[in-house]
Amino acid sequence: MASLLLVGSAVAFVVFGLVRQDWANLRFPAILGVLGLLAGVSAYVGKYAGAVLAVVVLAAVAHTAIALSLDLVWVRVGSGVLAAAHVYAGVLVLTRPARVFMGKVSGDES
Repeated sequence: MASLLLVGSAVAFVVFGLVRQDWANLRFPAILGVLGLLAGVSAYVGKYAGAVLAVVVLAAVAHTAIALSLDLVWVRVGSGVLAAAHVYAGVLVLTRPARVFMGKVSGDES
């Protein structure tokens, strides 16, 4: 679930950049989109939880800053939703089933 949120948020952010047709400022959505895709793949494979959390925090802060800016309303609302999706993905990565999947804790404790 966390990997789907990260990949979906990355693709949505790049699509936001393309829809705005602001070609000069498309570099940041593209870079954050690639980092989001890599974090999603990493969460799916079950490796590098720290890197996934770093991308989640970076993306959530960036989307929150965009949501609080003086931009178009649909961009602000969309960025707020993407910030919430990144925070939720971070919570999912920190849950016990995800930590067992990533090998951070053993799953035999009942």
